[in-house]
Amino acid sequence: MKFQKLFEPIQIGRLLLPNRVVSPPLSSGSAKDGFITDRLLAFYRELAGSGVRLIIVEDSIVDTPVGKHHVGDIHIDDDKYIPGLTRLAETIKSQGARAAVQISHAGRQAGRLLNGQLAMTGGILPVAPSPLATPIPGYTVPRELSVEEIEEIEDKFALAAKRAMDAGFDAVSIHCTHLYLVQQFLSPFSNKRQDAYGGNFNRRLRFLLEIIRKSKKRVGNDYPLMCRISGEELWEGGISLEDARETARRLEASGVHALSVCLGSSPSAVVPRYLPTLTTSDSMRGRHGSLVHLAAAVKDTVSIPVMTANRILTPGHAVQILQQGKADLICIGRGILADTEWVKKAREGRENEIRLCIGCHEGCGKAIHGTPSTCSLNPSCNSEDKFKITPATVIKKVLVAGGGPAGLEAARVASLRGHQVVLFERDKLGGQVNLACLTPGKSELHSLIDFEVDQLQKLGVIIRNQTLTAESAKAESPDAVIIATGLRPRIPQVPGIQGKNVATMWDILSGKRVAQGAVVVVGGRQFGAETAEYLASRGYKVTLVESTSAIAQDIRHVNELYSILTFSLRQLGVTVLTNTSLEEVTPAGVRIKRRGELTVLPADTVILALGGESDNTLAHELQETGLELHLAGDCKGVGRISKAILEGFRAGLMV
Repeated sequence: MKFQKLFEPIQIGRLLLPNRVVSPPLSSGSAKDGFITDRLLAFYRELAGSGVRLIIVEDSIVDTPVGKHHVGDIHIDDDKYIPGLTRLAETIKSQGARAAVQISHAGRQAGRLLNGQLAMTGGILPVAPSPLATPIPGYTVPRELSVEEIEEIEDKFALAAKRAMDAGFDAVSIHCTHLYLVQQFLSPFSNKRQDAYGGNFNRRLRFLLEIIRKSKKRVGNDYPLMCRISGEELWEGGISLEDARETARRLEASGVHALSVCLGSSPSAVVPRYLPTLTTSDSMRGRHGSLVHLAAAVKDTVSIPVMTANRILTPGHAVQILQQGKADLICIGRGILADTEWVKKAREGRENEIRLCIGCHEGCGKAIHGTPSTCSLNPSCNSEDKFKITPATVIKKVLVAGGGPAGLEAARVASLRGHQVVLFERDKLGGQVNLACLTPGKSELHSLIDFEVDQLQKLGVIIRNQTLTAESAKAESPDAVIIATGLRPRIPQVPGIQGKNVATMWDILSGKRVAQGAVVVVGGRQFGAETAEYLASRGYKVTLVESTSAIAQDIRHVNELYSILTFSLRQLGVTVLTNTSLEEVTPAGVRIKRRGELTVLPADTVILALGGESDNTLAHELQETGLELHLAGDCKGVGRISKAILEGFRAGLMV
């Protein structure tokens, strides 16, 4: 077997795992009022059926509402939740996987403000070891816990562990990282107490050790207990790697059976001050396996199994980490959301057929904002019962117009259902993704196109390097046409817009035009900001003009990508002008209106990055033919890559 090391068994306490692939806690956001739902069961049934043999269920809250992370959290602070938790454990184990659950308390992280109100806690002030707000903007100052309250929370963790065992879970993991309460006690950055629970390393560790002691008293010494810890924090005065190593030694001595090592800080808080986050991010901007060194350093100090995570995309990389002795188990989280056959394909040596996670955070990050998570590349994720690819009852000849993400996905799904599919694309397959790949930190987007094209070739889809017109469509005598013709650049109607010094971002990124001299980029949403970054990184003097109050508003909810992009623009010296409108283009530059005043901004090249307008010309031309038509992607309404994939998937199901 090519990736044999991944499929060697390993022991966590009394728990035997048949392979080394772990599904780490992933927030699905699908619980309702803390209870297990059918949607959540379907999500974990699919995950457990993927071939992963240890599923660590997402954070389950030990103290509600003050300990909540998100709206869709699972609760485990009352016996009334045990029946649902039992169903969840049974669902996971019915697919041959082992079931664990991560228990957690948000501490000061529950203090997120929404319109000035405490969104998670129902108006109750969150609690923490010290009255210090989290460094992430938009959070309130918490209330300092008394010693009696700390001891009560320790008991709540222990009771939660007992409920997990009673519900049939094979193991429990204690969440000690990601800025939540246990980490807040461990870190000198957030714990400023000078009593039994703070002031030096041993006293900061007391909270966690007491949780472990009390939990073992309720579940027994041999019940598998794991901890997910911070390998380090990136801010000054936080947890160091040596702290993490000593914590690991103490946890092993206390009877913990396995450790998972993560990063204990948030890029949205750290990026403005610490460049290293650019490589430790788990977004597409991050380095693959960027936290492995932390796991390796911890593993060097303990004999119990150590897990690592963070953008380990391929079986080859996973095996390399295991062979080098840097970790004992590999957490593949978002990667399995993107391709639930990741483990199966690894076992069969089909690494090049895996649909790789692109680290966009668009779908899997939704739970943070109060809606069930999804995957941009896999519409079935967390909608398993809604989006099933089933054989077509009537086989049709299907034409697909456009080879961007929507058209490729529509062709793939339609072909999987048994239809005879012909895809028409005049230019390079992949559409705008080919240009997006050129901007900083986004080259791996092309793995999506590679996957789609490989699948179409294996499925026998006919690909024609030509434009599908109304006449050629009718000549093909199809049963159905899926139209995914994309968009055309939006050109504002201002004087001078047709000048020779004006180009679109598509012209620049494709190489059709070359920017000269000083550059003004008009339009500051993500793609415009990234175009400015692209040019500035090549030495151009760039000014970015945006009509609204802030740039990159379309990715502001994706904290890591937004923070790193805006940080990079500052580092590159890009001048950003918000609340600024384009009034006129002249041979010498642009006339802009800012704060009610007209100003001339010198520029040798003016680049339009104002998005696009749907190109649905073919749809209008075919409307009267009586053909079965389906629209997908930007021609149906301009959107992000997740929308294109979803609509392509739906079109393939509907045809």
